[in-house]
Amino acid sequence: MKRTEYDAEGLRDEAAKAVAESPYTQTDVADQLDVSRTSVNRAVNTTNPKFEKLRQRIVEHLRGGRVEKRVTFVHVEDE
Repeated sequence: MKRTEYDAEGLRDEAAKAVAESPYTQTDVADQLDVSRTSVNRAVNTTNPKFEKLRQRIVEHLRGGRVEKRVTFVHVEDE
């Protein structure tokens, strides 16, 4: 089992790469995921967090496997 961790920008980059390397156009991917082509375009070309779930769906659809969102909190104390 291969595991890769992404930050928000890394997930966007992976979604964009998945679309670019697939035999499908953005329109094809949009039709397969039942969303608009504009949404797919924005998901792969902008950093808007609104499209995070769609980026997850794109990567899962085109790369297989699943993308899980994990939230980490870090407490930093002043020295």
